[in-house]
Amino acid sequence: MPCALCLQEAELRRSHVIPEFLYETLYDEKHRLQVLSIIPEQANWREQKGLRERLLCDACEQKLSVWERYASLVLKGGVSLTVRQEGNIVHISDLDYRQFKLFQLSVLWRAGVSSLQFFENVQLGKHAEALRQLLLAGDPGSPERYGCFMFGLKHEAGVFTGLIMQPGKVRLSGHIAYRFVFGGFLWAMFVSSHDLGAPLNQCTLSAAGNMAILLRNATDMENLVSFSAELDQMGRAPSR
Repeated sequence: MPCALCLQEAELRRSHVIPEFLYETLYDEKHRLQVLSIIPEQANWREQKGLRERLLCDACEQKLSVWERYASLVLKGGVSLTVRQEGNIVHISDLDYRQFKLFQLSVLWRAGVSSLQFFENVQLGKHAEALRQLLLAGDPGSPERYGCFMFGLKHEAGVFTGLIMQPGKVRLSGHIAYRFVFGGFLWAMFVSSHDLGAPLNQCTLSAAGNMAILLRNATDMENLVSFSAELDQMGRAPSR
């Protein structure tokens, strides 16, 4: 079968759509993940290593793993960053734009091409091919395209990492975005044929490696889709 990324015929790996390291806080004592079924007639089931499917060849799997490794270090405090907090907005500097943006794009693209029902709401259309070409070339593209807002989720003064939710679609200021929850963050990944522009681009990752994250208490959430209203507020955050 052809690899979804390079399109070459190859033996395919059982690839993660959401990277393996993001499941670590969800495993039980036997390193199993309970998957909650959204189909009434289908019982819940357990996965040994998260949600996977035969998607990528070994070479492409390794390509994406480099960006996943960097993102893992960023999220776990393994790289040196400059952090400044103003109220409930955290400003982060010194990120590697190329690696972190490609990590974000890789999750969005994999969700869009996945055949798993968990990702059925991510419908990328023509953007799937545009994202594939960027990933294949290792090109993060412009900060104005396929940007991502991040909300940090807190719970009882700690980071709320114990949740991965089925992605959903939201519309913000004329743009479509897909909402993911994993790794203690809500990620709103924009998919649009036109540039984000101000003020939305003030909070997505810049080419200089700067980004703003809005902090929220996870216990206050009645419906995660309601976060979409706050994305515009993030767009009014102080300029970088």
